[in-house]
Amino acid sequence: MRQFVLPSNYKGDGSIRISGADSKYILKVLRLDEGDSFPAVDHQGLRYSLRITETGADYFSAVCNPVTVSTGPMRTAKPRKTKIILLQCLPKGKKLELIVRQAVEAGVGLIIPVESVHSVAVIKDDRSGKKTERLRKIAEEAAQQSGNAGVPEIIPAVKLPVLPKLLEEQEISGLKLFFHQERLEKDSLHGYLNSGHESICILIGPEGGLSEDETDFLLATGFHPVYLGENVLRTETAAIYALGAVKTILLEKDEWKTDILE
Repeated sequence: MRQFVLPSNYKGDGSIRISGADSKYILKVLRLDEGDSFPAVDHQGLRYSLRITETGADYFSAVCNPVTVSTGPMRTAKPRKTKIILLQCLPKGKKLELIVRQAVEAGVGLIIPVESVHSVAVIKDDRSGKKTERLRKIAEEAAQQSGNAGVPEIIPAVKLPVLPKLLEEQEISGLKLFFHQERLEKDSLHGYLNSGHESICILIGPEGGLSEDETDFLLATGFHPVYLGENVLRTETAAIYALGAVKTILLEKDEWKTDILE
């Protein structure tokens, strides 16, 4: 465990009581006891050091100290420089669960499932919220293991034509990209990422790819195409491929050097 993810209702209190499966994991699996400390993070990405003060059969209590100084693996509590948002067209079967897990490990800040024309899976009635809640639980587990800064929110799936309106409602106005199997423009991913962006949306198509009408729609609503290359990628592969490419460029951006020829 890289870090313990605090409950979503935690509001920065000085102490906390944890019970159930989370308590069992800390006390039985990790074998921590009174006086032991371990790193934690809340859903906003703020980091804490928890020290166990009391244990019981199915619970433990701990004091929560905010981490404000870099101390090795417990980095300074600070938000991401650029928020990465994954817009994943619905895949078949349980592939979305795998994509969510890998995306969180790669450092995304928000995930929005999208239904497109070629999606094998379609949006079904989820009034109970069980499907979305399961994806959120997977995201929490991935954040706990990977050290992601906070737990990304999972928004219930939407149809592609209403996606621009949803992004506007969520006040997401940064760079918007969609990865495509054909070269639609000459601009490169490096070129798109050269300027600073508060957020970057990455849209990945489903099995079968995006339709021509969907491609035209995305271009008309401000999305920029990124060429995936000649190889045919599974949608779950394309997602982690795209996220890895964007993350690597952003991580190395400060080290870019431009040679000036005289």
